[in-house]
Amino acid sequence: MANLVEYFSQDRCVGNVWHKAEGERIIIVVDDSFKLVTHAEPPNAHGYGLKVIFDKLSRYDDTRAIGFFDLPQSTEMEEIQLIANTIQAWVIGLETQQYKLYLLVDYFHGQETTKSKAHGLKFVDYWYENKPLKTEKIAHLSIGGGDLPNPYKLECFRKNSIHDHKEDYKLLPEDFLHWLDIYEHPLSRLWRYSSRWFLNDETTTLIKHNFVEVRKFLFNSENDRDVYQADQYKIKIAHALQVEIPNNWWENETSAHNIHESLKCLAGAFFCGQTSNNARRNLSVGAAYLIALMAHQKVYRNTEVFMNDADTWINCSQASSPIFALQDKETARKSAIALYDLFICLFTPRRQNDYQECSLKKSLVRSVCFYEAGRVLKIQLNWNAQNQSSDRQESLAQSIKTILNQDNINTYEVAQNTRTAVLNLLLNMAISETGFMSPGVIYMEADTLVIASTK
Repeated sequence: MANLVEYFSQDRCVGNVWHKAEGERIIIVVDDSFKLVTHAEPPNAHGYGLKVIFDKLSRYDDTRAIGFFDLPQSTEMEEIQLIANTIQAWVIGLETQQYKLYLLVDYFHGQETTKSKAHGLKFVDYWYENKPLKTEKIAHLSIGGGDLPNPYKLECFRKNSIHDHKEDYKLLPEDFLHWLDIYEHPLSRLWRYSSRWFLNDETTTLIKHNFVEVRKFLFNSENDRDVYQADQYKIKIAHALQVEIPNNWWENETSAHNIHESLKCLAGAFFCGQTSNNARRNLSVGAAYLIALMAHQKVYRNTEVFMNDADTWINCSQASSPIFALQDKETARKSAIALYDLFICLFTPRRQNDYQECSLKKSLVRSVCFYEAGRVLKIQLNWNAQNQSSDRQESLAQSIKTILNQDNINTYEVAQNTRTAVLNLLLNMAISETGFMSPGVIYMEADTLVIASTK
């Protein structure tokens, strides 16, 4: 875990700061409760959200530094300049020219909410007029957040709302992440929040490697603590996947066990996209199902078609069978993202009337079923790869044939459409640490996508 250090100016502690060698995002918080950033439970609401901001934003790879500095204790120019100059000196000391600075300024000094205590307004005035550092964005922090003077029409984020997202499995408020220009791939977010899943150590109390430990509180609840742990286990997984998982999937022990094992092939301490240990594994048929679930949620804001059958996971003892070979971390993550992107492209409507249906939650996915004890997954769609596409004069099958028959095939780091999504997936499935190609197949025949393991 990242550690803050005190920052002094004129023999006075005016900040708590942290930085690392990489990244370009710098977040500055100017708040008279800055010392409460080390408190998980601040003694009052004025310190709410500060530690949450630090804990969550310091995890991002592109966050270079975070500094919490005192709000000027008066509106005297000397006091304002002291804080502004201190911030400037600290940022310059990071020795980077490539940065994006985001400035969050508390509104009031102290607990009074009178105009005379609105030191944050004066500080923002000074920052706009003097421009001590190039700044990407400026916003206010406040407990109340409403009906406050806002001459620069800045966004104002409520400390209480940020503090409500303190749990490890929760993301920061969406509007706050948007303001910070943080756009994270759903799978990248899953991997960041699941980094300690499936470890058998004292710091991992819920999502442990051995399901025998999990079943103790999921199915043998003997007290309130067991009930609480069972609820938290389900909540953490649902929030990480960003989908609502039906309770009946957890009510059957075999079903819960099969989901648990499939998750190991997608996230946590045994997924080869997150670990290099000898017991690592790559994407399985069950993991592909979970990725498809996430993609459908992204497109339609629901997963109903995936959850029509309460017994979906009961007869899937082989759902952890691999479809990708073992790969290095970077390649394994690219493989998972390539599969996610393919689902997004296949599930997203093309014609205007289809987009309207999408908004009405009418899915292009007709059915989703496991076969052969989970070794095979079939997703039937409401369109056919043999038929002419609504936005092109050829079918998907013809498009893929045309691309693969070219002398030079262009590749894209990010899928631009269904054709490039298929190409990206094809290339990633060919990569193996022990040879070439994968122990699984992914193909589309007419209106059905088939994902199967041969191992």
